[in-house]
Amino acid sequence: MSDRSSWESRKLRYWSECSGHSRRTSHPTPAASPAQARLESLVLERLGTPPDLCAHPFGITSLSSSATSLALHLDAYMGLGRYSFPEHCLSRLLPPTPAPGSGDDPHGIPGLRMSGIEAGGRQLHLHTVKDPGHTATLVLTLPKGLTEGWADIERRHRHWCDETGLRPLWTTPQLDSVESSHLSAYPSLEASRTRRAAVGSGLLRRIALFHTVAAFYRVQCWDDGDSWKIDARTAHPRARRHDQLLHRLCHPRWGLPVRVAHRFCRCAEPDAPYQWDHTCAFYFDGHTTGNDDPIYLRVHASPEGHHYDRQIATLHQVGAPADWMARAFPEQAVQHHDRHRQTEQLQ
Repeated sequence: MSDRSSWESRKLRYWSECSGHSRRTSHPTPAASPAQARLESLVLERLGTPPDLCAHPFGITSLSSSATSLALHLDAYMGLGRYSFPEHCLSRLLPPTPAPGSGDDPHGIPGLRMSGIEAGGRQLHLHTVKDPGHTATLVLTLPKGLTEGWADIERRHRHWCDETGLRPLWTTPQLDSVESSHLSAYPSLEASRTRRAAVGSGLLRRIALFHTVAAFYRVQCWDDGDSWKIDARTAHPRARRHDQLLHRLCHPRWGLPVRVAHRFCRCAEPDAPYQWDHTCAFYFDGHTTGNDDPIYLRVHASPEGHHYDRQIATLHQVGAPADWMARAFPEQAVQHHDRHRQTEQLQ
């Protein structure tokens, strides 16, 4: 194989791992424009801490991106009760005003607006009005086989807002005074978020890595005001597969402009004991984020239990792929769950 074809193969593999599907592209993960990066970092912040498990990290099965747009393909459900994940997305992303007299901050992303519904009701197109003249767009795509479309989901969410005293803003053409007041009330916070937006956007555009490369059954991500925190849980006695993730995130050609500056991990040591409740920690630094630490990653050999019956049952319920389940959970954990389920069915 020639050096050129080998390079092309590595590039396509990187795209596939980062996006969750394969296609030819000039760059596996194109950098977002400043306005687009700002929107995407806010999307990651809103969706990065789901209240329950989805079939994929953050409920995103795959994505496609360009400098001024991002399309996310969503899971259908979350949690053992199979709650609507698309409806959860609307509750986290679309901005309504707070209920009168509540004193709450506005929900959702200020300035995010609905452009329309396309592709037979499966694609919800969103854009921002916060920065006129600076294009930033987001497309949320429903999974195939879901019986309801975005019109039904949006209508149900709008009805919920009306019942709880919230006024929907996602169809108004301009920035509402409530949104403007909120944005101007915290200038230092807005400035720090803008400074870290490129890293948040870069993480979101590589979100599939947490499913294609890592072996974490749950991942949470948030901006704590100083850096992006990633908290991952693995069902293995020691953290595994985090080095593959680190390599992809810090790839010299296509990764984020960061490197692992401090590593607190004994997984590579041959005499390191296999133990539960073990945490590996990785501090990153970079040259594009001022004095902030761009990313802090913690990987827990989860203390939630050795059997993981609830986690496995939930992931089965929301349709997690079988091959990923086999990688994310030790064989004995899956066997214990299957025996436990069979016992319950016989009772």
